[in-house]
Amino acid sequence: MNLVLFTLSLHVLVAVLGVGTIAALPLSVRSARRAGLALDALAAWALPLLLMARVSLLLGLLSGALLDFVAHGPFHEAWWFRLSGLLVVVTALCLGRGRAALIRGLSGGLTAKVALRRIESWGFTSVITVACIVLLMVWKPF
Repeated sequence: MNLVLFTLSLHVLVAVLGVGTIAALPLSVRSARRAGLALDALAAWALPLLLMARVSLLLGLLSGALLDFVAHGPFHEAWWFRLSGLLVVVTALCLGRGRAALIRGLSGGLTAKVALRRIESWGFTSVITVACIVLLMVWKPF
């Protein structure tokens, strides 16, 4: 196996195993909200999940840049590649806003209901941006 295939495999593994967990957040928060789960119980698993998702985004960005480097730069001039990188940053910001809503809810700055709705909506926004990244990488439209 050459270095390009190894790096591509690493990039896909990070995307599937790490970034793929982003979808679990809004779905789980929606279930927790409907079941009346307390924010403390939610925080026990949501905070590590948010951290894993954000670290995975960083690793995905780095492995994508490494892939472009080891393949001798065929992507860095393409607009779909640049837009994908920007959407990774947007996804991280959305996850950060979801984490901030959880922290504010835990500290009493937001009611539990408002915090859960914000976490859920920022989570679904993150899912949509990741879906856009995937579509850009598959279609390479421009």
